[in-house]
Order: sequence, then structure tokens, then C-alpha cells
Amino acid sequence: MLTGQEIATIIGASIGLVGALFIIIIFIYFHELKIFYRKLIFILSVYDLIKSIIYLLPGQKNSVVCEIQYFLMTIIVTTTSYWSASISFISFLKVVKGLDDNYLNKLQKFLHLFMWIPVIVLIAIVSSFRDYDKSKTYWCISTTQAFIITFYAFLWFNSIACLVFYILTMKFLRKFMKLISSQFSSEEKNPMSQVWVQIRMSLIPLIQIIILIPGTIRRIRNMTNPNASEINSLNILHSLIACSQGFWDFWIFIVFDPEIRKKLKSCCSN
Repeated sequence: MLTGQEIATIIGASIGLVGALFIIIIFIYFHELKIFYRKLIFILSVYDLIKSIIYLLPGQKNSVVCEIQYFLMTIIVTTTSYWSASISFISFLKVVKGLDDNYLNKLQKFLHLFMWIPVIVLIAIVSSFRDYDKSKTYWCISTTQAFIITFYAFLWFNSIACLVFYILTMKFLRKFMKLISSQFSSEEKNPMSQVWVQIRMSLIPLIQIIILIPGTIRRIRNMTNPNASEINSLNILHSLIACSQGFWDFWIFIVFDPEIRKKLKSCCSN
């Protein structure tokens, strides 16, 4: 019989997988919608899709599979958090610094290279410390404090970067919206549409921060008080949202984007 945490994991990973898959399919199918900011979310969705698949692997049944699952999970979770921070940084450069999409497109390719720095560090740590516990969660988890601290340091460094660039971008956008709102009528094609694009992009890093909170609380509690009993509701919450990022990105990419909604409606009516 499945536990509450196992059920939460399956639900979270399944809706995350479906959401990421929808984004990937729509981005590939509608060629005319392939503008730069959607490309960024498409890249993140590829990582989200891989993360959801890894979370669905039945690693608790086999120690070897479980260790492989945890190894891959560590790498891909770090990758998604890094890419969320990169989106926040690129959004900041586009809005506040006024850099064009061609320059930013070249920059994001270099960001992919930098992404491998924390990944390589974590690969080295995971390979060195093969100390796992399969009794407390649906997956294997590392019980080595050196690994836990390094792993969450990377995640929170990325999340703090997300938050800083989000605040700076939104602060600039608020001033910009006040400046242009009185200069264009609602019938005119005006810069407000681009403002809403950037606001939607800025929600991506916030999702990453929210996803990270339950797991961080759980890890800190386990490290400070190893003998404490598990909080089942916290474990379930962590399991549900940790692997469901593709689902939330789906809302930002599709549901909150009027151009894509219009395209899908037109496609379905034909």
C-alpha cells in the first residue's frame, strides 16, 4: 500500500511531467510563437520533464536504482534551480539594461556552460560520499552533512539570485508602467504587452523559491535534530511540489499567455 508521501510524489511528478510536455510540444509545433522569452521557458521545461521522470522512478525498491535515482535527482534539481536564476538574470538584463534578444541569446548559451560548474562539484561529492538512507522518504537521501550543505547552498544561492533580480526587475517595471500608461490608448499597440511578458517571466524564479522552502525546512530540522520524528504533512508537501515545477510553468507559459491561448483556441476550432 502506498504511503501519503509516495502518492504525493506520483501526483506531483505526473502533473509536472504533463505540464512540461505540453510546453515542449506547443513550442515545437507553433513555429511563429518561438520568441526569445518562450525559448527560455522551453529550455527550463526540458529540465523539468527530466526531473519529473526521475522522481517517478521506483528507486525505493532497489538500492542500486535508488542510488542512481538520487544521483540524477541531485544533478537535475541543481540544474533547474540554476536555469531559473538564469531566466531571472536575463529578464533583468532585458528590462533594466535594455539589451536586445540577439545579445541575450548568445549569453544564454554561455550560461549553459557555467551551469556545469555546480553540477561537476556535486558529481564529485555524490561520488565520494555514498551514504544513503531509504527509511525516511520515498527516495534515497544523503545523510552526509557535507553533501547536504553544499547541495542546498547551491540551491539557495540560485534562489537568492532569483529574488534579487526579480525585485530589481519589478521595481523598474512599476516605474515604466506608470510612465507609459498615460501615453497610449488601449487600442494602440504599445509597450505594455512587453511589460506583461516580463512580468510572466519574473514569476518563473518565484516558483523555484517556493518549491525549495519545504525541503529546506525538512533538511534543517533533520540536521539539527536527527532523532526527531518526521512531520508527515511536511514530507507530503515537499514531495508534492518538489517535482511539479513543469505544472506551474505550464500556467505561466500557456494559461497566462493570451497569444498562445488564442492560437490553441483557433487550432481546436478548426
